[in-house]
Amino acid sequence: MDTDNSAKITELETLLQSGANSVNVDGVSVSIDLDSVRKELRRLQAADSIQRRKRPAAATINLAGF
Repeated sequence: MDTDNSAKITELETLLQSGANSVNVDGVSVSIDLDSVRKELRRLQAADSIQRRKRPAAATINLAGF
């Protein structure tokens, strides 16, 4: 999984800081389970910290011509 979760993490943190229990989108009200949001936030933060510990590939070598 080589994705950056920072945007999702920021959205979830903002949602938790707002303290909202429901969101109204296009006239439809949706209830928010804050415990589930916290759980997903912890999961994304853990995945992001694991990804940061991996060393990036500095270069690739194409040996197809040899």
